Formats: sequence, structure tokens, C-alpha cells
Amino acid sequence: MLGAIVGDIVDSVYEFNNTKDYNFHMVTPRSRFTDDTVMTLAVAEWLTEDKTHSESYLIKCMQELGRKYPNVGYGGTFRRWLYRKNPKTYNSWGNGSAMRVSPVGYFAHNLGETMELAKTSAEVTHHHPEGIKGAQAIASAIYLARQGKAKKDIQQYVSDTFDYDLNRTIDLIRPAYTFDVSCMGSVPEAIIAFLDGNDFEDTIRKAVSIGGDSDTIGAMAGSIAQAMYGMPKPLAGYCYECLTPELRSILYEFEDMTDHHTDDPFNLERFLTMQTPVYKTVLEEMRNGYKRGHYMWYIFPQLRGLGHSANSYIYGLADIEEAKAYLHNPLLGRRLRETIKVLIDRNMEDISKVLDRDRTDNINTLKFRSCLTLFDEASPNDIFNEALQKFFSSGKDDLTLQTLS
Repeated sequence: MLGAIVGDIVDSVYEFNNTKDYNFHMVTPRSRFTDDTVMTLAVAEWLTEDKTHSESYLIKCMQELGRKYPNVGYGGTFRRWLYRKNPKTYNSWGNGSAMRVSPVGYFAHNLGETMELAKTSAEVTHHHPEGIKGAQAIASAIYLARQGKAKKDIQQYVSDTFDYDLNRTIDLIRPAYTFDVSCMGSVPEAIIAFLDGNDFEDTIRKAVSIGGDSDTIGAMAGSIAQAMYGMPKPLAGYCYECLTPELRSILYEFEDMTDHHTDDPFNLERFLTMQTPVYKTVLEEMRNGYKRGHYMWYIFPQLRGLGHSANSYIYGLADIEEAKAYLHNPLLGRRLRETIKVLIDRNMEDISKVLDRDRTDNINTLKFRSCLTLFDEASPNDIFNEALQKFFSSGKDDLTLQTLS
């Protein structure tokens, strides 16, 4: 299911700024989750919490979660449905039914259950036969991929069952394809992107590069590709960070129930990769009282958005939840505390003489204060508070606290 969310976030930048270039930037500072992600997680919440899988509970999940995130790109008709007291289906054939259905494909225990749950998930808004068919096609493709079926078998089943023309290629579709939010005009294209793709990233790139309703096509294609290939950890980790703690919690509970856990969801491995070759040197520099290397962002992590360098973008932590996960990692948490303790044990009050000996702007000292502030918020009464009191008489970093609030 995370594959749908990754597809949505990666492709969100290109929904109204289409590209036909396969080699687009996968993630940018403007990458965000949209209504595709919120409604996907509403369906996941429904499957997790309601053992009867009733339409009424699905509507409750969709309305409650949707109203918490009002500015994520809902269409006009759906937005009105979202706020109605007793919402009725509006016979839509749009691709909204297919964009949110992926949890069904990961939850269902057989193909019959897949088809029935996909139908229920669609009918609360998309009662039109094409709207139902689009949801069932995506969900069944996911289910079959989960069962280890070959692409040719998935293609045959979807073609025979839903009468979609899948005997095309992305290269043939791309030149003339335009914006189309119908199931008939986007679901087959998303499935073809999966059939043409060689791995998860290739699938997403092909889905986006045809243009059109990019985030939804990416979400649909990505949801199937995950079932077939899994996902690249850096890309999955970045998109996981883009979610709010509430949305992450829904995802986690669904993955826990279906036993589809995402390993290292924050991709903390990126820190281990950078730290391993330099950590001994870092400790030596801290003990000697003279920082020489360029490693602040991945040795003393801070919040993303506080800096402007590439490292601040790659190694910045999303929020307090990722900071807690960082500390919970046995190696990363130990290294951070160990490095800070070395500085405390030097018994000097002006930390800038260690971190900024060759600079006049004290930028590394500012980063260190920000790091201590973040982790003190994540783990009160820890060594971070001791370091703040020793090195910074003015207390915590205000900008970090403002960003967290």
C-alpha cells in the first residue's frame, strides 16, 4: 500500500505541470501527499477497524480523515460529498475509486474477496459500472502480484475480466495522451506502466512520463509495482517522512494487521552509510577539540527545513517521530549520545572553539544547539538537556521549537 502513497507523492509535482520526460526529478521540496494518499489511508483504516466492512463505517472513515486534511486537492463533487451529513453516491466513473483501493489488494485473502471489497470501497461515491470496474482492476492486479503471478497472467486476467486494452506500450501512449480523470482513460494506462516497468522506480517514471493525472496514475501504478518488486528504501523513506504522525499511524496499523511491514520506514540507513567510514575520526576530532570534517547534518541531525544545503535536505529529520526513531536505533542513538558526552567531558563552556574554530559565523554551533533542542524534545531528561545547560545559557533553539510546534 505504501507504493500508492509513494506514487502519489512523487507525482504530485507533475499533476498540473505535466512532463513527458522520463528523467524527471523523483522528489523535490514541493513533493507532497494529496487526496490520493488521504483516501487510501481512509480505506486502510476501514479495513483495519471494521470487521464487517460496512459502507457506513467506510463513509465515516473517509469523512473524518478527509475533513482533517481539507486542502489536499479534492474534486468539487467529492468535496461536497465529504461534508454532507448523509452523503449519497453520485454515480461517478472517475478514477478516485481506483486511486484509493490499494489497501483492498493487500488485505484480501482471495480473488473473490478482493473483487467484493473493491466494489464496496468504490460504491460509496463511484456507483457507475466503470468506477467500480476501475477499482476492481487495480485491486485484483495487486492481489495477483502478491500471489507471485507473472505479468502476462495479470495482463490476461485484467484484459479478460474488465475488457481493458492492455496491448499497448507507454512509448505509444505518451505522445498523444492528455489529462483524463476517468477510470476508462487512466486505469489501463496505469496498469500498462506497471506491465512495461522493470522495477518500482521504472514503473513510476513511466507512469509520470505520459502526463495526464500524474499523481493518481502514479498511485495506481505504484500500488501494483510494490506488490511485484518492493520499493527502493530511500524513496520509501522520504515519502514516509512526508506523512503526518497520524497518517503514519494508520499505515503502521494496517501493515501490522496484514503483516506487510516496511523495514526501516524512515530510511535511517542513510545515516549509518555516512557515519560508518568517518565515526572514529569524528570522535577523535571531538576529543582533540578541533572539528575539521564536514559531517554536522548526519552526525548531529536537525530538522529538515532549517538549512538550504543538499545535506540538510537529505539528512534533515522530518519531525519528532523520526527523531525518536533515530534514538531508538541502537547504533545511531548510542553514537549520538557518545559524541555529545565526549564534548561534555572536555569541560569547556565555549563549544564554538571546538565546532567553529576556523569560522566566524558559528554555523556549526548553531546546528549543534538545534540538534540538542530536537533530541531533548524527543527524549527529555537525557544527555541532551545536560549539554544544553552546559553549552547554551540562553536555552533551547527557538527556531527548532517553532518548527516542531
